[in-house]
Amino acid sequence: MDTLFRITHSSNFNTSIQALMLIEQLATSNHIEVDRFYRTLYESLLDSRLVNSSKHALYLNLLFRALRSDLSVKRVKAFAKRMLQIVTLHQPPFICGVFYLLRELEAMFPALKTLLNDPEEGGEGDEEVFGEAAEPGAEMVPETHVPFSASNGKTSYDGRKRDPEHSNADKSCLWESVSSAYTFMVELLTMHRSRFLFISTPQYLFSHLVF
Repeated sequence: MDTLFRITHSSNFNTSIQALMLIEQLATSNHIEVDRFYRTLYESLLDSRLVNSSKHALYLNLLFRALRSDLSVKRVKAFAKRMLQIVTLHQPPFICGVFYLLRELEAMFPALKTLLNDPEEGGEGDEEVFGEAAEPGAEMVPETHVPFSASNGKTSYDGRKRDPEHSNADKSCLWESVSSAYTFMVELLTMHRSRFLFISTPQYLFSHLVF
């Protein structure tokens, strides 16, 4: 297995995909190195060689099979966010494949809808709050504002985590669907709007945008 994982970092990305496919079969059937496989697959989405690979269909099929078999919804949510983060680097055929994959995963994992339907925890508590009125001439000092992070007992999404389960994707919204819908892919998404649930983003996600 170690040899196969080393091959995934070889100079030829098409060979890496083949190695990942073999690892996926071994990991899911024998329940060995499962977490390591998903970490490697998660990392491969950011591999610059993926953009020019001639095996996009094979890669998307691998993603679908791997995520379909995953028992961790948190991890699937992290994959969903990362896939939408990288689609702007790719051509329309790959983009369509990603949206179709997400649509199929959403049917298998209804909990993915929470990325669109549920607001982020603490999202409405970012305004500064002042204390009682001070005496004339006294300095007005706002109460200490602690950022929304692990430092105050809360968690926020961190896309830099190597392990998708530790990225806290389940604590976030699918903001990536907004950028996808309102950039250069407008025509593509309009054509497919009626088919893909992930493009039907709830109104509250747009309330923070300024057009």
